[in-house]
Amino acid sequence: MDQKAIFSIGNSKFDFGLVREIAEKEGSAAIKVLDRQDVQPSHGRINFEDLYARAKEAIDESDVEPDAIIGDLDFPVTSLVSLLRREYDLPGASPEAVAKCEHKYWMRFVQSHAFPDDTPNYKAINPFATGRGVSAPEFPFWLKPVKGHSSVLGFMVEDTSDLDKALHTCRQRIHLIGEPFNEFLNHVEVDPEVAEIDGNYAIAEGIISASRQFTLEGYVWNGNTVIYGVVASIREGQHRSSFSSYQYPADLPEETTKRASEITARLIDQIGYDNAPFNIEFFWDPDEDKLHILEINPRISKSHAPLFRMVDGVSHHKVAIDLALGRQPEMPRGEGENKVAAKYMLRSHEADGIVADIPDKDQIEKLAKILPDINVNILVEKGVKLSELFYQDSYSYELADIFLGGDGQQMLEDEYNRCIDSLTFLIKPIPATS
Repeated sequence: MDQKAIFSIGNSKFDFGLVREIAEKEGSAAIKVLDRQDVQPSHGRINFEDLYARAKEAIDESDVEPDAIIGDLDFPVTSLVSLLRREYDLPGASPEAVAKCEHKYWMRFVQSHAFPDDTPNYKAINPFATGRGVSAPEFPFWLKPVKGHSSVLGFMVEDTSDLDKALHTCRQRIHLIGEPFNEFLNHVEVDPEVAEIDGNYAIAEGIISASRQFTLEGYVWNGNTVIYGVVASIREGQHRSSFSSYQYPADLPEETTKRASEITARLIDQIGYDNAPFNIEFFWDPDEDKLHILEINPRISKSHAPLFRMVDGVSHHKVAIDLALGRQPEMPRGEGENKVAAKYMLRSHEADGIVADIPDKDQIEKLAKILPDINVNILVEKGVKLSELFYQDSYSYELADIFLGGDGQQMLEDEYNRCIDSLTFLIKPIPATS
């Protein structure tokens, strides 16, 4: 097999290792362009055009022509990848199709045409139009930026007071993602009926949350939608709005998965998304057997990648690489060392605080001796004020990601409880001011 040059945009060291592992096994070269800190800076300020120019420059100055360009992160990576593929005439979804997935209002607009009876009530809200009054839907509803990221600025709004507080916070921070997203939209042909709704708008959506949530990981190959994995999403905390774990494979009825897959294929076709991977999130009410689409992401989930590797024997970066090289993916099933795997998100639900202590290397190494499949990623540093962390939801702070594998659900829970007992985080409360 001829060596291929696979350019991967904005990976962390860990995730790029997964890409390189697959590429080298096939005799190809994995080349990283931009670092994780470049595309997801801790301060949250992104210069999209600068990132696009730097990525093109890095590719042009490399010693090889690109055979594939991939990414596994949300905006701006998904958007950069779509534009770079168009720039170098490589396989992948069009920037317009990617924008329809990324733009929450545009996605609901497309969904309303495919499923007019199953789309939640939704309305665009300009957070800066309060002087003339804001026309909001009937309470309660979720308020989110048109271009969200890691549930940043997502609020449950139950009354006028909640709405005022949410809009106030949006006015302070929505531009951090909204403005660079607008720079991306300048590169695509936007539907005239949604063109006025830019990245500095929010969207109010009727409540669709249910007791169960899951994600389909799939891809489109020459117009055919294929689902290769189902991952359960477990939530906790206020309004059950914070993810506590992802578990693969999800324990779902086959009929539910089949119906969700059929819904997905119809929406994907309506979007015009082709020859690229995606993941789509659903809420499922098992009592009434109702399914609701939460959102669709034009990429593989990097959070799920280690889970596929532990259960199926290879990260699903393989799907992204295959498609980017213009070939139909061949994803193995059940060839890993574990029957089940999970990513646990260790969180603080305190109002705020200062990180006084974090697990040391010795604590993690002791756990690794008894839990060989464990991978721990500490996300905070000593002295950090929790409220100054950027990529956080509105109701909690993520302290660490912990990946575990095992023979069953009970084993995973036992392993995670051991981690909780062994890993020391100390958060110093901040006294309330009168």
